[in-house]
Amino acid sequence: MTKKTGQSCDHTAPADRSLLSAAAGAALLLEKTMSVPDHAVSIELNPVIALDGELFIRRTPLRDRMLRVIEDPVLNTVVIRSVSRWPEHLRSAVRRMSPPQGPSAQGGALDALIDDYVRAVESLLGTIRFAAQVEIRPDGYYANIWDDFVLVSRTHVARLSLSAAD
Repeated sequence: MTKKTGQSCDHTAPADRSLLSAAAGAALLLEKTMSVPDHAVSIELNPVIALDGELFIRRTPLRDRMLRVIEDPVLNTVVIRSVSRWPEHLRSAVRRMSPPQGPSAQGGALDALIDDYVRAVESLLGTIRFAAQVEIRPDGYYANIWDDFVLVSRTHVARLSLSAAD
């Protein structure tokens, strides 16, 4: 269950590939915790694109930042104004993905897995300088619930996609 993006993580520099693997491993643990029979959760950080730094954030209009990593029609964008709060938005989105009977890890254990994933993402991308939660209409993709984030650091722009299908 993956979303179509026209780009892939192949844009990631070889030095970052081990960090990408760590983020993928943390995502897999979170997916396994949230998935049960008849309820599959997918967490994907793709594409991850290297940038030329601060100028991208300051000089690039919001719409162009989105189009670097999202090609599906964007219906709505919510900029996370206090960018340091993007993990809280992610935590809320992950909790919305919970299966009807609840995830296999509860409360603090689930929060710890989410925190591990956030640390892995920030180890790969660097400190997040811009974050937005976007509402899209994925073309040819079927899921009950999905949430997408655009994350921009000084060195990378990435799309973080979460989805759940029953």
